[in-house]
Amino acid sequence: MEAMNSGVLATDERGRITAWNPRARELLGYTRDEVLGRPMHRLLHRDADGHVPPEQDCRPLRGLRNGVPDHGDGQRFAHRDGRLVMCSWSSAPIYTGDPGLAGPADRAVAGLVVVFQDAADRVEVERERRDQMARVQRVNSRLRLVAEITTVLSSTLNEQEALRRLVRLVVPALGDWAEVDLLVRDGRVERVAATHHGLPAADVAGLEGPLPPLPRVPRGPLAQVLQGGTSVVLGGVASVRSDEPLDAAQRELFQVMDAQSAIIAPLAARGETYGALTLGYSRPGHGYGPDDRLVVEDVARRTGLVLANARLYAEQRNTAEAMQRNLLAPLPQPGDLRLEARYVPAAQVSWVGGDWYDAFALPDGAVGVVIGDIVGHDLQAAARMAQVRNMLRALAWNMAAPPGIAPPSTVLAALDGVMAAVSDADLATGVFGRVEEASGGRWRLRWCNAGHPPPLLITGDGGTQFLDEHGVLLGDPALTGTRPDAVRALPPLSTLLLYTDGLIESRDTDLSDRLTSLRRHGSHLAQLPLTDLVDQILERIRPSGEDDVALLALRIPG
Repeated sequence: MEAMNSGVLATDERGRITAWNPRARELLGYTRDEVLGRPMHRLLHRDADGHVPPEQDCRPLRGLRNGVPDHGDGQRFAHRDGRLVMCSWSSAPIYTGDPGLAGPADRAVAGLVVVFQDAADRVEVERERRDQMARVQRVNSRLRLVAEITTVLSSTLNEQEALRRLVRLVVPALGDWAEVDLLVRDGRVERVAATHHGLPAADVAGLEGPLPPLPRVPRGPLAQVLQGGTSVVLGGVASVRSDEPLDAAQRELFQVMDAQSAIIAPLAARGETYGALTLGYSRPGHGYGPDDRLVVEDVARRTGLVLANARLYAEQRNTAEAMQRNLLAPLPQPGDLRLEARYVPAAQVSWVGGDWYDAFALPDGAVGVVIGDIVGHDLQAAARMAQVRNMLRALAWNMAAPPGIAPPSTVLAALDGVMAAVSDADLATGVFGRVEEASGGRWRLRWCNAGHPPPLLITGDGGTQFLDEHGVLLGDPALTGTRPDAVRALPPLSTLLLYTDGLIESRDTDLSDRLTSLRRHGSHLAQLPLTDLVDQILERIRPSGEDDVALLALRIPG
């Protein structure tokens, strides 16, 4: 005991100290004479207030009662100068009798040996290690959150959906509540998404909607951030003091959210601020330090980039779609015939393409109807579509003058030759037909199909038939084959439906099933007004969006 580098003490069966080594004196300050015979518990045990705790709570002395060795960590022993020394310890009972001769029942506990060491340095090192691990785990958790937010937001180009996903992701990871305010236009501000983990969704949804406009001279924190400022950390409701209307709306939000702390970060990218993300805690004692601020700013910066991409996508899509629609001529309404058309762009903005419809009066009184598709999904395909459409119009008009009215197959053959000579268009499919009124008010269709999906004839009583006659595509001199003409009577109140492959083709569905579905829906919708029929066809068929869709419908008078 004298040479050990650990403090050692021994007690008798009543817990009075009977031995005390030099290392125990170094650790706790008492000399051997000061401690011998004194109760260990009353001498060494103190709580933080200096009081002696109940003896039954003293773990090192339990060995006197149960005869079982024990050990512990973080035990505080009282030093002679009054301070508490954090120690790790182990205890073992001292038995009477010869352990080789007496059984366990014959042996009595005569005392206790306690070995202890100063654990302050080791406990501090372990505490620092735990704190470091906790910080690392917190950083990793937030990095995973930022990565998840980036992935989720990048999966949609719909602004509203992206921002609703954002507030659901950051709560409760970065706060108890969150909301997003967007700059709309002309200085107007709109709260587009809000959530609180402890409030009913209906209460929070009532906070969304238009807000007061952005002031010319921003004084409040939200206005300053929206006008290009940096992120702002706030202490709660009392920190929103400006009397401007926008700040009043923000103060009302803070009151509903019971904000104890908050941070407002700009949603900005490429030199433009699109809005602001506000996060906050409703629980006292929580706030946003420097590390939290960096994370929130990173999330806001990534969200700003998503908004920038979404708006760029919308602008490109609107431009491409407007160009495509402007290339499609308005429909005539000759006599009692009725025509309706629809154009639906592909889901991808770059896929505006070569689908088109057309209808025009011919010099002999017939109505020319066209549906076509130029190979390709880009602006170049749309430009080539315009070339081919105009050439077909000119050829159809020129070859319909009496007395030698050319059949549709001859018109398409001429178009095929002209395409190779004066157009950049490659392959194309199309249907050109002549809707003619015969004697007695009867109508008929004469048409030629160049590799295009078959038109659908829907009679007034719901009967349906695909006009299957077809021939080779346009634009490839190497293709061999014919393009036969066909004739079909068009009964009163029947509907002729021409469409491009974007309506019926999908990667995940068999083409024959889609054609059957088109035929079934056409039958069910036969008696609807023509406008409603084409709208319902699109709604029920639900094009996949992989390709643009052109649809042309003609209703025969009754």
